[in-house]
This record gives sequence, structure tokens and C-alpha cells, in this order.
Amino acid sequence: MSTRLVVSATVSAALVVAVAWKFLRRTAKDEAEWPADDQATNVPQQRNVEELAQEIIDTLKRYNPVTIEGVDPKLHYLAPHIPKVEWTALGDLIAAREREASGRVDGSRWMSLRLDGSGFSKAVRAMRAKGILEPGFSDTFARCMVGALRALLEESRGAIGYTQSDEMTVLIPPQSVVRGEQQCHSRAGRVTKTTTLAASLVTAHFLMELSRLCVESGVGLEGLAQVLPHFDCRLAAWDSWEEARALLLWRAYDCSVNGVSDAVHQTKGGHGKGKVQTLGKREKLQWLREQGLLPLPRHQAYGTVLARVKRAVEGHNPKTGEATTTLRGVVEVVDGPLLELVRTDAVVWSGGQMYVRS
Repeated sequence: MSTRLVVSATVSAALVVAVAWKFLRRTAKDEAEWPADDQATNVPQQRNVEELAQEIIDTLKRYNPVTIEGVDPKLHYLAPHIPKVEWTALGDLIAAREREASGRVDGSRWMSLRLDGSGFSKAVRAMRAKGILEPGFSDTFARCMVGALRALLEESRGAIGYTQSDEMTVLIPPQSVVRGEQQCHSRAGRVTKTTTLAASLVTAHFLMELSRLCVESGVGLEGLAQVLPHFDCRLAAWDSWEEARALLLWRAYDCSVNGVSDAVHQTKGGHGKGKVQTLGKREKLQWLREQGLLPLPRHQAYGTVLARVKRAVEGHNPKTGEATTTLRGVVEVVDGPLLELVRTDAVVWSGGQMYVRS
């Protein structure tokens, strides 16, 4: 092994150790940009998470995706319009549920893990300045986020995961009932243990992958050591898939707004950029089309969905020497905007497993 690889591996390991204490320091998330909404209506406060999520899904199914004059629908997908006040109400209910989490989560309930990059607006700027990330939309950053999501989904035995921007969400299904006895979640469902380990795992995986890419591209690790990107984690417990999926809906909506805004923000120059940044999503998409910037990179526009599904896997029986086919759970990328996947029932939970329709 070369001296360079030894040093790189040593520095990478040191980075992971250095951030172990730091990921618990939670910083305020940059406020998401919301478009103007002239169709807002008052949302009755008595609705719970499941009811509100179902109403949103019913509306998504009732109407066709939004089209914008002058923008080919193939260039960018826009889900049927849901008033902003509905999404805000859903987000408030979800955040309240996360604040309630403490102690242990019973194995009969769903768990959600929602991780955010801590102070990533500043961290990403610093990593661009040091040459760790490329200017504009960073495919390197997206690959590291998807890789970290996959690692968390595998480790937690989650059913489905979603990542966009600097955040990710994993939904963990209830555990099995064995001989009439309800099994516990991993680590007995302890909230603090689960969230701290999830945040440290994602931080470590993100850093190691980014370190590997730095070494491959000839970028030193000193700059990464100075930035120390890390994640925090929130957990919530849910009584059903119908409740838990609300979190996916909410984050997919956030991506539909902020992905477009980020594309405008990252564009260098462009006539009228300053004005269009103050406008809504539709106007921004028209401006991006005029600049020849559509379609956007898929991860920037829609995020990435990973799901654990049952697939026939070819194997080999060492005792008989025969080829075998077994049904195993594998984690796959699910293509398509998440809101459209939900609208068309392309991703559903039934009979204790996730079904994905192509």
C-alpha cells in the first residue's frame, strides 16, 4: 500500500472520530422558500396527520399534473397543486410528533428517522471554495447523500428512504410477531440510542465517501478536516403506514419548491435572475427554460427514492452444486418523482412489505 493511501485512510478515520461529538450540535435549518399561493384556504385544526395526508393524496389523484405555458411537461414534472397552507399544516403536525418522541418506541409502531446536514449552507460554500465540491449543482454531493441513505436503510432495515438536498428520511416498519409475541425494534427502540447512532453512521459514511472521492481526484483532505460536515437526526413514532408516509409527502413537496429555487440560485448570470428569484415556482421554471437549463439533474429536481423490495435472486447451493432462486429483500432506486409515485400508487406498503410498480 502506498504512503499516500495510508495517510489518506488515516486522515479519513480521524475525520470520522473528530465529528463523533459534533453531530449532536443542532443548528437552525435555513428557512425553506415558499412560493406565493393565491389559492390558500384555512386548514381545520382538528385533522390529524393521517387524515391530512390522505386528503392531500386524494387531491393529487383527483387532478392532473400542472403544466406551464411554454414549458414541455417532459422537461419538468409538477404535481397537482396543493395549497401551501396544507403543506405547512402537515409539516407542523409532523414536527410536533417528532418533538414528542422519547424513551422507547414499541415494536408494533412505525419509526421515522429524519436527518439534516447541520449548518450545511455554510459547509457547502466552504467545500466548494476548497475544491471538494464542484460549482453549481454538485453530483459529488448527491452521490454521497444517496450512498449514506443506502447505508442507513440497510443498517436500520428500513422499508423506504428518500433524500433531497442535504437531508434524508427513512421509514422503519413494525417488527414481526413471533409465536404471539411482539418483537422489539433494534436497540429496543430506544429513541436517543437510535437517533445518535443514525446520525453518526450517516456522518461517517458521508465523510468516508467524500474522502475517497477527494483522493481519487487529487484533492487533499485538509480542507475537509476543517469543514467537518455532520448530521443531526429526529425520530418520530407512527401507528400506521398511512401516518408515516406523510413525512415522505412533506419532504417531496419541499424538494419540488427548493430544487427549482436552488437551480435559479446556482445559475451564473442570466438576464432577470435577480427578479425571478423573488417569484414563484412556475415563473422560475419558465426562466430556467428560457436559459436552456431544463431538464434539471434528476436528483436536484426530485430527490432520490430507495426502497427495500422482494426480488428473485439467483444463487448457488454449495452442497448440491445446483443453481437456486430465492426471494430476498434488496434495496433499489425507484425512478420517478416521489409525489407522482404516490399519486399513481406506484409505491405501496401491503402485507408487511413494500411494493414498487414500474
